[in-house]
Amino acid sequence: MRDSLFTTLGILLIGCGTDPAPAPQYVANFNPPAVAPGYTRFLTPTMKDIAAGSDVEYCQWVAGPSATAQDVLDVTGLQSATGHHALLYATTATQYEVGESHICTERDTLAISFVGAIGGEGNASSAVKLPDGLFFRLPAGQALMLNTHWLNATDETVDAQAIIDVKFTPASGDRQTADLFANNGLRFQIPPGRAAYDTSCVLQDDLSLVLAFNHMHEHGATVYSELIHPDGSKAMIVADEAWRPELQFNAHYSVFTLGAPMVAHAGDTYHTHCEWQNTTGSALQFPQEMCTGGAFYFPSQGHISCSEGAWPTK
Repeated sequence: MRDSLFTTLGILLIGCGTDPAPAPQYVANFNPPAVAPGYTRFLTPTMKDIAAGSDVEYCQWVAGPSATAQDVLDVTGLQSATGHHALLYATTATQYEVGESHICTERDTLAISFVGAIGGEGNASSAVKLPDGLFFRLPAGQALMLNTHWLNATDETVDAQAIIDVKFTPASGDRQTADLFANNGLRFQIPPGRAAYDTSCVLQDDLSLVLAFNHMHEHGATVYSELIHPDGSKAMIVADEAWRPELQFNAHYSVFTLGAPMVAHAGDTYHTHCEWQNTTGSALQFPQEMCTGGAFYFPSQGHISCSEGAWPTK
């Protein structure tokens, strides 16, 4: 399922102030609008022949190292049919040429910071929007890598593409930057019927949270994330009492502000509880289903992915 399913055709970058570029060639039935003034467009290589039933996730280098630090004012984008998400990261893995695409590995996540995201085919409105006063940043000397996820639930083989449009501005020390924390469960087995799973991470640093969300797929039933303090007291972060499949593409957020974030302290436990109703005749596991509690936090320390309680090595 995780074998390479695409042909690298190169990356088209379309932005204001550049020389005219050839008209982009999109896959069938994928017709993005023209890039808006002031935005730079990144178009992935075509991923050929994604088979029916496939669940594949690629890391794709779409720009080389940035000469200067850039702040992100806005992000929007689209995926073709079967798209689940497209996440844009700054990465220190600058050894790859623009156009490199491969199945994502754990190594690809070791030195990244979040730049922006869109979720699901045709769903430009699901781009992440930070509260006023917070920004994502592309550091100087880092490349841009798109993480694209494709779930082909159709009966047909498809070709796939994603675009993501970014409005950059020169970085400013007056702007506060944010990044992504994720509390991931990976080892669950969901038999037919009702099932539950818990995943927890003991925080090693203070995190000021501004947008918090949960993530499951179509068989989700209910999910919540909470902080458990060392004294045993608890604080709810975000709860989805009746999970709906569309939430996997357009999350329900608990929203805090730059001036009044939800502060999670070192030593607190970030606990996520997931329940599913498996209506299939066989067991489900990651990545067919997911159990993640996520939050955007500041000031940025880079992307933090805590999986099954294992805090990333600094």
